[in-house]
Amino acid sequence: MKKSILFTVCLMLFLGANAQTPQRQGWGQRNQQQQNAPKRSGEFSAAEYWTHQTEFLTKAADLSEEEAKAFFPVYGELQHQKRELNRNLRQQLRQAGPEMNEEQSTKAIDAMADNKIKIAELEKEYLAKFKKILPASKIRKVLDAEEQFNSQMLKDIQQSRGHQFQQNQQRPMQPQLGPAPSQPTKQGTEKK
Repeated sequence: MKKSILFTVCLMLFLGANAQTPQRQGWGQRNQQQQNAPKRSGEFSAAEYWTHQTEFLTKAADLSEEEAKAFFPVYGELQHQKRELNRNLRQQLRQAGPEMNEEQSTKAIDAMADNKIKIAELEKEYLAKFKKILPASKIRKVLDAEEQFNSQMLKDIQQSRGHQFQQNQQRPMQPQLGPAPSQPTKQGTEKK
């Protein structure tokens, strides 16, 4: 559950930051013709994302049409509130700027931790609402499917940008985590 929450937060931050990129680069001044033009492949569309996500979750959790109609408005509220929390955090961090002193850095990491706690509390609150709509077994399927969907979307984004997605790939100069290689023992030197 913690991994799911953390992954969702990271994905929301990642997607939110990428959704803001065109405006920061001056693309916010598009004319009406460009706004009505179809999106190029690889551009983020919140509406398309929501459509694909609801279809995927509905199928993966085997939700009936009635269940989906009751569940997704509440699920959408949760996602909206999480996006708002993350957006507010990003604005706070941007205002502080990239060059922070020790005190500002402390405030920033405290704000990040507080945001994670708020999101976890919000998710717990909404789990109670979900339980009034769906059986626990289907909620679990939705949460598992959400993690799968987000993972696949992240892979697709990275591949569309020309990055090779490889899980567990270590970066150069990064210490290896895990068991240390075993040392060969000298035979015949042990006392018997």
